[in-house]
Amino acid sequence: MPVNFLNESERTRLSQFPQDMPDSDLIQYFTLTPDEISQVKRQRQAPNQLGFALQLCALRYLGYCPDDLQQTPAKVLDFIAQQLDVASEALRAYGKRAQTRTEHFQQVQQYLGFRIPKPQELEQLGQWLLERALEHDKPSLLFQQAADKLYTDNVVRPGVTVLERMVSTARNQAMKVTYQRMQPLLKASGRQFLEQLLVHDADIRAIRLTWLRRPATSNSPKEILRVIEKIRFLRAHQVHRWDLSALNPNRLKFLARIAQKSSIKSLRRIPIERRYPLLIAFAQQLLIEATDEAADLYIRCLAETQARARRDLKEFRLREAIAINEKVRLLQQLGEVILDPKVEDAAVRPDIFERVPQECLEAAINDCERLVRPTQDESIDYFATRYSYLRQFVPAFLNTFVFRSNRENDSLLAAIQLLRQLNETGKRQVPQEAPMDFVSASWKVYVLNEQGQVQRRYYELCVLWELRHALRSGNFWIEGARRYANPESYLIPKDKWLPLRTEFCQMMSLPEQGVERLAQLGDQLNAEMAQLLKTLKDNSQHVRLEDERIVIAPLEAQEQPQRLKTLKALINQSLPQVDLTDLLIEVDQLTGFSDALVHSGGNRFRSPETKLYLYAAILSQAKRNEELTLSELYPSSLSQ
Repeated sequence: MPVNFLNESERTRLSQFPQDMPDSDLIQYFTLTPDEISQVKRQRQAPNQLGFALQLCALRYLGYCPDDLQQTPAKVLDFIAQQLDVASEALRAYGKRAQTRTEHFQQVQQYLGFRIPKPQELEQLGQWLLERALEHDKPSLLFQQAADKLYTDNVVRPGVTVLERMVSTARNQAMKVTYQRMQPLLKASGRQFLEQLLVHDADIRAIRLTWLRRPATSNSPKEILRVIEKIRFLRAHQVHRWDLSALNPNRLKFLARIAQKSSIKSLRRIPIERRYPLLIAFAQQLLIEATDEAADLYIRCLAETQARARRDLKEFRLREAIAINEKVRLLQQLGEVILDPKVEDAAVRPDIFERVPQECLEAAINDCERLVRPTQDESIDYFATRYSYLRQFVPAFLNTFVFRSNRENDSLLAAIQLLRQLNETGKRQVPQEAPMDFVSASWKVYVLNEQGQVQRRYYELCVLWELRHALRSGNFWIEGARRYANPESYLIPKDKWLPLRTEFCQMMSLPEQGVERLAQLGDQLNAEMAQLLKTLKDNSQHVRLEDERIVIAPLEAQEQPQRLKTLKALINQSLPQVDLTDLLIEVDQLTGFSDALVHSGGNRFRSPETKLYLYAAILSQAKRNEELTLSELYPSSLSQ
């Protein structure tokens, strides 16, 4: 790693006063107390007094004193000079004798309790930096943390280059320590696996690392199976059993990002002391991310399938609207005869058949079996038409992951295990004693037929749909996932929480019992609702409730003055007519937004024509979005 990570302008900035200092900092750190003014007045002549006070405030504010006090911002210098009742120009005569400034700085250190760092303290700071570098690797952040650490310990910050070298040394040591802690994984089989990632694999016709880095492009069964294949490949090489608990998670993420963005050629050129940690972190992080990705794709695939089923039901209702209307008219005719008191009971059937022939009535009733829908119609039967589509990946998905529930004797978990067994044995019939507690009323109509037998298609789809809900709500979690991990892993462990609960509740002024806290929140909610209702009542003309929804009345439009209209017309006439391409290029030159458009594979090389391709892609996408917007607003006119 390079020793020098700061450029000259950054070193200069870190060695001087900030040019734009907030007024709050100016008042807090540069206001002299009566005792400090007496210390300053002990110095002879105005230049020495002003220089002494400036060094005192600088050390208190920055933790060091800038080498060139003549570069002090005028706002700071004037603020101190006014307190001392001296001219700010007096600073020009300060420091002609270097010994004077050194003596003043020593006095300031003694007064504020600061000290020059000793070799032992710098060694301790280096060890502290190493611990921070094992958490993250951003050099500028490490530099700032080291400066803050010195300031907290009342140690004068050394020169920028000294601290810069210490940060670089800590980063290099962090990489060596990382390699040492990963040594148990670097056995012969582990090294062979890591080297295998960087070579071409004939089975997949690609380099393994490139294949692993390629994300899913859709939530189709094919893409879900491809993600599952990556997970199985990593598990086959025992990646899920790697123990990396000795390393900070942030450190692992940082190393994984480097491996993700680096090209294959650059990774091959990196020494093994750095290459192996990068690949190990990448493989472990990828396994976690791929697990989350597979769950995301599963959830989105089922949601999209359900959306298609709802669209099919909507189309069915539109398509059969005439037939349904005919049945309603027929019901009206039958009702008129049945409810007519003038028609005797014995004459009801003949009178009905006189108005509606028996053949027409029988045909209508038979057609009603096709048109009738369940009371809780959730398009489940249309969802089931895509059962074979989902079955392309469902068996592999259920067998790949281990699902857990924080509920005891969860029936859905038992149903998933049952489906695994049916898939392994090849049996198609679901046993009658299959778990059914999770099946809702809308699903039960389809899961159980008229004879009370369990229908495999609907039962499996119900399990998949409820699994989707359980993963999204956190009732279910997946081993090895991060986004779908056990919700309790985000909480303080129970054995550690019990000793802390009393102290925490006292600090936060909260009751220890959850029932009491819920009662407090309920009272708070009732008070807020009462205030809301009072506000709605007092402002009924502007805010009101309609169908349990808050409606805000629109603001009345104000007529624009004629002067404003004239001014707008003059401005529009003065604006130049610019081509859209020229405007895009000019904005890019001002903001440099195209530099943020990086290659999906992380490649940073750009040919001279790259920007032209980017501009063309942006304009074409804008044109496409415009067409889509117009098609939504005016679908009939565009179709014509």
